[in-house]
Amino acid sequence: MNWTIVTYLGVLVATLAVLAVMLKYFSHNVFSFVLAEIIYGAVAGYAAFKIPHDFFMIFQLLAIGGFVGGPIFLAICVYFAREKFKIMAGVNAAVLLCTLVIAVDAFFIEPYMLEIKRHSIVSEKLDQPLHIAILSDFQTDHVGDYERSVLQTVANEKPDLFLLPGDYIQTFTAQEWANERDRFKQAFKDFQITPKYGTFAVQGNVDDFACWQQLFADVPGHTFEQSETVSAGPVDITGLSFYDGRNAELKLYPKVQSKKFHIVMAHYPDFCLGKIPADLLVAGHCHGGQVQIPFFGPLITASNVPKRWVNGDVVQLPSGSKLIVSRGVGMERHNAPRLRFCCRPQLIFVDLLPAKIKPAAKPVISPVVSTWENWSEYTGQPF
Repeated sequence: MNWTIVTYLGVLVATLAVLAVMLKYFSHNVFSFVLAEIIYGAVAGYAAFKIPHDFFMIFQLLAIGGFVGGPIFLAICVYFAREKFKIMAGVNAAVLLCTLVIAVDAFFIEPYMLEIKRHSIVSEKLDQPLHIAILSDFQTDHVGDYERSVLQTVANEKPDLFLLPGDYIQTFTAQEWANERDRFKQAFKDFQITPKYGTFAVQGNVDDFACWQQLFADVPGHTFEQSETVSAGPVDITGLSFYDGRNAELKLYPKVQSKKFHIVMAHYPDFCLGKIPADLLVAGHCHGGQVQIPFFGPLITASNVPKRWVNGDVVQLPSGSKLIVSRGVGMERHNAPRLRFCCRPQLIFVDLLPAKIKPAAKPVISPVVSTWENWSEYTGQPF
């Protein structure tokens, strides 16, 4: 039992009871409803900031105040205003309905509406197409049907390269983590996720320094404990350490200049604000804000990069590099509210395409590329 939540609920119940009594005796005065709205909003908000000891718990309590206590308060207003103030009752009823619809979408529908986003990047450094899967922020405390369906989708795509920019399992206890580790590893085996050039993973901020690499112990590829560069067939991959990924002033200068297409991956996207000579930068962490307001975007991103960069799009940086920051497939756990709003979970596939295909080479065409209608532009050959 979480006593912080119990305490907050107690405050809400007491406040709602007082407001119900007030409206019962003063419902003939329209200003009593306005006063009740101010009181409820002030008490619910103040208590949400004063009671918790955890940053994410603030949002948890605000969600309870808005989506649990809020509809009850609105129902009380509708009941006492229904005879004398019919317009006010109608407005409150409409707000009540909208609140419930948003709650159902944010907590029960949208977190599991996986979006598949596809990009194509053309480069002079490639002589064959390369299909890449990017799965960020798996971030679960139970590897269930949804999580397995995500990994099944990756397996069905048969990527040549699988990139995971951190945050895999987020549990309260070590035993829970060990259980979910085994489920995670079993899902990899069940779906036979075996990319041609391997699976590459970096550490996220919810991943324990001592054991996160156990998740990939039997998976061909590489996990990056420290910042280093490894070869993955036609590309080079630099995986950044947890701390280097957070460094907005990072200067990365490879010891050996390679002519291969170069990918740099970290959990935090902040590193892209430094001097990073690479063709493609990949990150996660931000969850797209997890909650976005229409026409405004994410409320918070927990990063120093512009919020318009964290939506899974290909961003052209001033340096010439391209950046992709995935919204991730999971949600913040522990004391955070488990919701997504206007910010669906996201699995990204990128097709790296050669600028020119040698005439003697047989074109290798992936059925999953979303831009093959432009194939003739890349090769000079009809498709």
